[in-house]
Order: sequence, then C-alpha cells, then structure tokens
Amino acid sequence: MRVSLPGTAAGLLVLVGAAGSACAADGASTGEAFAWLKKMAAASRQLNYSGTIVYQHRNHVETSRVVHFVNSAGGEFEKLETLDGPAREVVRSNDQVVCYLPNVKKVLIEERNRSARNFPALVPESVHGLSESYDMSTESADRIAGHDCQWVALTPRDQLRYGRRFCAETASGLPLRAQTINETGDAVESFAFTEITIGGPFNRDRVRSRYADASKKQKWRVERSGFSGPAATPADTGWVLTSRLPGFRKMMEGKRSIAGRETISQIVFSDGLAAVSVFIEPLQQHPAGQPLSHQGAVNIYTKAHGSNVVTVLGEAPAKTIMQIGDSLQLKPLTAAVQQ
Repeated sequence: MRVSLPGTAAGLLVLVGAAGSACAADGASTGEAFAWLKKMAAASRQLNYSGTIVYQHRNHVETSRVVHFVNSAGGEFEKLETLDGPAREVVRSNDQVVCYLPNVKKVLIEERNRSARNFPALVPESVHGLSESYDMSTESADRIAGHDCQWVALTPRDQLRYGRRFCAETASGLPLRAQTINETGDAVESFAFTEITIGGPFNRDRVRSRYADASKKQKWRVERSGFSGPAATPADTGWVLTSRLPGFRKMMEGKRSIAGRETISQIVFSDGLAAVSVFIEPLQQHPAGQPLSHQGAVNIYTKAHGSNVVTVLGEAPAKTIMQIGDSLQLKPLTAAVQQ
C-alpha cells in the first residue's frame, strides 16, 4: 500500500545475409520472454508462498513479511506485515482488504483496487498487447534468496512509460525481484525477496490478523475508505483528453458517490502494464503544496481546473502524468480525442 487515493483525489541490419538469423534470434527471445511473463502472472496469484520482502526507493528501505495462500476453492488470502518503522498489517481475503495500524489504534477497510498491483503480483493477468508498447527480452540467469531465477526485461518503445525487469524463479515462475527503470536506465524502485518458501499446504491461521481481537476489545477506530464498496458506476464523465498517448487506452470511466462528499469522476488509462488514474472532483479550496509529487515509482499531479480539482496518479514518468492532467478538458470546450 504505497499510495493512498487523493484526499480531495512510462538497428537496421546492414548485412542481408545476417538478417535471417538475427531476426530469428530476436523472435525467439521475444517469444521466450512472453512465455516467462505468462508464467510469472499465473505463479504470483496461484501459488502458496511466504517470505521476507525488501522494498527500496532512493534512500528509503522498507522490510515486510508476506504470506500468500490459495485454497482448493480458489479463494485468495494474503497477509503483509511491516518489520521496520511503524507497525502495519494488511490482511486480504479475496477482494476485501483490512489494514491494522496498532500505533494509532485504527482499522482501515477497503475493497481491493484491481488496477493496483503489489509485488510479487506485478505482471498483469493478461500479457497480450504489451508488445505494442514494450520490447520483451530474456537476459541473464541469476540467483536470488537461494533460488535460481531468470531475468526478463520490458523495455519501453518511447519515454511515456517506465521499463521493468523481473527475475522469475526458474521452476515456478514466481518473481523474486522486480525493478522499475526510468528514462536514464536507473532503478526508480525495486522489490526483492531476501528469503522465501514456495509451496506448502493452505494454512488459514497464518493469514489471520494478530490485531483483530485487540481491535475489537479495545474498540479501535474503524474507517471505511470512501472508495470502498461498489466500483465506480460506468458513466460519461464529460471529460476528455485533447492529446493522444500512444499505447494508453481508456479502461474505465465512471462516477463514485462518496458519503460526505460530492460525486467524484474517475477515468483509468492503461497500456496493459502501467495504469494511470484520473480523479476529478469539485474544488473546495485551491490545492495546497507542490502540484507534482511522487511516492516510489508513482507520480502524482494535482491542478485546479475551473471549479474542479484534477488529480492524476500512476506508475509512469512525471511528464506522462502531467501531459494527461494538462490535456484534460470538458467536452463542450474542445473536441474529444478517441482513446
């Protein structure tokens, strides 16, 4: 849970004789990478595993313990506990997510945001279409947390999106390390298992909260996210982009009714890997602070737009996030660009 939703809301061959073999090798590498991506997507959602994860962004390092189980009926259960800094425990049962914050005696309940993916489940369930925006390739083999793994790279075809690298455990395909790469080739953020156990029987007790009983007895404050409950109702929000973003398509458009607040419009764009969410809500006061901020690989851009405030956030370069925010207009003011 690295990002919260807004508050008020990335050679021409010269030898003809070499072309055949070079292209064949290229195609083989792409096909192999594609197969690895499908294997990673399935493994992170269908396998039982537990281990310790280190997340790193610049000088910030955070260590967590994760346990993930899938039972015979297909139910998915997960528990994530931070091991340093303020205590935090996140327990997920299918699409219900409960976050316990013992230091402040608070329980947060929300519905899982399916457009947001957490390590190791960073590869989308469907990898078809990624080749439109990314070059796929296999790289070297490696060894992480005592397991052999294979590096797979997704290199963006433009500077509108980040690159990604994954090292998949050789036998199961479970990602053991993941990196988000910016335009200069530097890692914006990285995740890695430092120790992991793959497989084993379902154990419901291992994904139960250690704070659930105490939170009830001590009557911790319970808050339900304004974005919990039913998904946004599909609707024409009246907002469109005036400039096209190659590879990005509109995945969802709708409106949310949130208790105590006016209706919020939401639009989600995605290239199949990177997702960018746009929130538009009535302007209560001019947005405070810097218009552009970031949290890990997520850039967040907020700007006033007439009587509304627009918030754009997603794992994409800052210029992509800003381009979306700056090109958003109400339909009566401009011609729509089909997404």
